Amino acid sequence: MNLPLSKSRYLLLFTLIVMLWGPVCLAQIRKDGDKERINTLLSNAKSSLNRANLSSSLNQAQAALNLAEKNGNVQKAWEAKNLIGEVYLTQNDFQKAIHIFLEMSMQAEKVKNFSVSANGYLSLANIYSHMGAFSKANETYAIAYDQFNKIDYELGMIEVKAAASLNHLTANELKKALSAYESLLVLAQKDNLAYFKLIAHDGLLEVYQKTQDNKKGIAIGKAYLSLIETEGGSKQMAANAYNRMAALYLNTGENNEALEALKQAETIGQIGQAGNKILAQTYELLSQAYQALGNTNDSKRYQNKFNSLKNRLPATTDYHPDDLEEAEIFARELEKTERAIITEKQLAKDAANKSKREQILQDEIARLKNLEHEALVGNRELGHTALEAEYIHQDLMVAQHEFESTERQAEILRYKESLIRHQLELKVAEEEKLILKQEAEISEKRQQIYLVIGGAFLLIAVILGVEYVRIRKLNKLLKSQQATIHQRNVELQLSNATIMEKNAKLHKAHDELKRTQANLIQAEKMSALGMLTAGIAHEVNNPISFVSNGLQILEENISEAFDTLSTFEQIIQLNDLDEIKSNYNIHKSENQSVSVLKKDTADLVGDVKFGASRITEIVDGLRIFSRKDEKKFKKAQLHDIIESALLISKSKYKGRIQIIKEYGNNIPSIDCFPGQLNQIFINLIGNASDAIEGEGWIKIILQNIDNKYVRAIVQDSGSGMTQEVQKKIFEPLYTTKESGKGTGLGLSITTDIIKTHRGHIDVRSKMGVGTAFILTLQVDLMKGANKEEES
Repeated sequence: MNLPLSKSRYLLLFTLIVMLWGPVCLAQIRKDGDKERINTLLSNAKSSLNRANLSSSLNQAQAALNLAEKNGNVQKAWEAKNLIGEVYLTQNDFQKAIHIFLEMSMQAEKVKNFSVSANGYLSLANIYSHMGAFSKANETYAIAYDQFNKIDYELGMIEVKAAASLNHLTANELKKALSAYESLLVLAQKDNLAYFKLIAHDGLLEVYQKTQDNKKGIAIGKAYLSLIETEGGSKQMAANAYNRMAALYLNTGENNEALEALKQAETIGQIGQAGNKILAQTYELLSQAYQALGNTNDSKRYQNKFNSLKNRLPATTDYHPDDLEEAEIFARELEKTERAIITEKQLAKDAANKSKREQILQDEIARLKNLEHEALVGNRELGHTALEAEYIHQDLMVAQHEFESTERQAEILRYKESLIRHQLELKVAEEEKLILKQEAEISEKRQQIYLVIGGAFLLIAVILGVEYVRIRKLNKLLKSQQATIHQRNVELQLSNATIMEKNAKLHKAHDELKRTQANLIQAEKMSALGMLTAGIAHEVNNPISFVSNGLQILEENISEAFDTLSTFEQIIQLNDLDEIKSNYNIHKSENQSVSVLKKDTADLVGDVKFGASRITEIVDGLRIFSRKDEKKFKKAQLHDIIESALLISKSKYKGRIQIIKEYGNNIPSIDCFPGQLNQIFINLIGNASDAIEGEGWIKIILQNIDNKYVRAIVQDSGSGMTQEVQKKIFEPLYTTKESGKGTGLGLSITTDIIKTHRGHIDVRSKMGVGTAFILTLQVDLMKGANKEEES
């Protein structure tokens, strides 16, 4: 029993909703239809305006405006007014154009709709600029900017800046235009607004063309063309940019470049994507370009194309006042006049609305008075009925008294009573007749209500049946989709397991690769060390010779000194002083002096120390080169690493190659793996030495870049490399050396080491001139490494 009751309540509720919202829905459907019609009218009006069918465009825009105002659609009404203003502006009917935009702005400003008023003032400013009233235009642009600023609409403010920049350009205020477009470009790049970036580049290109700043114009033109390609600019923009760049190229005498740009513009124009006006400009510039190249035939051919196309272009109605001061006065007078007309019209409208409101008030007062009068009449009728009833009551009392007092008067009273009863029966009959009439009206209305309810029930039954069928279909579809989703989830779980397994394999392979790479770097070190072994042995042999020879001579000197001491001891043991002096003089004349022996001994000790120091330096360099680096970066001076590499590689350049060192001032210590960097410089110095046949030089330059980077340049005077070789030198196992003299891994490992240090390596080479490797290394790597560990 509960279920049917709940269903009946649901049906009753639904019936009430249908009865209440039915008219609202019908009104909304009608409103949506009107909105669609407004959009159609506006679209057709814009198409007619583009085809220069101004009368058709004006009629359709006016129809859209009327329909929008009827429906209270403020946005569409504004669009229609804006389109009507554009038609008037195209016809150079400045008075009507100013009137419609000024009226729109004043009305919107009155109700604080600053979005509409700002757009109206922006359109007004564009009209003044078109008239040549550039100062008035600037003032109006400032008002539009202020209106947009009130609602904090940044995009609108940028649009005003773009229009104001074009106004400066049209007024030939080139410095102001340049500054305005540069400011616009900064704003557009800040917010990444592609359309305004294109507008700014287009304006700057035209400014540079007018100022004949050819170099900057060509640079901004190239940037503009790149932006058109990346940001989806139109083909028409590209054709116009090519034309302007061609004009700049012709100014600089770069005729071939101008011709190439114009061919691009011609290709766009010939497929109908540039417009006949721009294509005509292309033909005219092509004629000039061929004339500059001395090709008279092609110059005449394109001049004929230009003349033919120019004659087919529609006549323009551009407004170009001869006197800008007159244009300013004319614009200000027009605005003053139209503002007065609009104000007067608004006052009249306000007065009419006031009169209408007063009439409505008077009608309402009259209606209330009528109601009051009807109430008074009803009260009077009730009073008469009550009075009659009172009279009847009094008569009955008298009749009763007389009936009791006398039998004769009873007959009279019965007569009067019958008369009164008859009157009452007439009144009751009239009341019953009135009641029957009211019941008939109520019955008729009840039947109408039953019909409405029956129709509603029928409609509800149809709707519920349709909904029931639709819900069943949706339930089936939902079950099917749930089964599909479950299957997809199972597949996704299997896929996730496979991906996790592959990730584990990839991590394992990555760890193996890292170990292999470290071993490869160490192996390359040992390989390089093996190739340098003979030279290093020679370098070590020289100081060892110093030490060996010095020790032999030092041994002889010491033996001689001991002999002399023994002789002096024997002389001193003599008893006669004269004999001592005689023997001392004899021994002194036969042997060198003690001072000479002392000096020779000191020199020999110095040579031995020098040899030992050189051996220590070579061994330290080999130790730095051959050791495996630690896991963390450490601070090191780059010139110390280079000096170590030069020492180890000395055998490859000694005696035939001059080493030039240009270490800049204040070179900071850098975070690095010193052994790996030492290996890089040994590779680079060794390659440079191999590239130099005979005598030459190797220059090593260190530069401090803002205390953030250190740049190292290893340059040689060798044979240089071809472009083909330069493309491949960093590839593993690629070498230009003979078999057995190179592994092809040196520069590949160098690249990996540079990547480990988050640096950069580049090469510059020219055949017959030499080669330069440029390394850029960060100073502070440990800060970045610590941040990575924390994260």
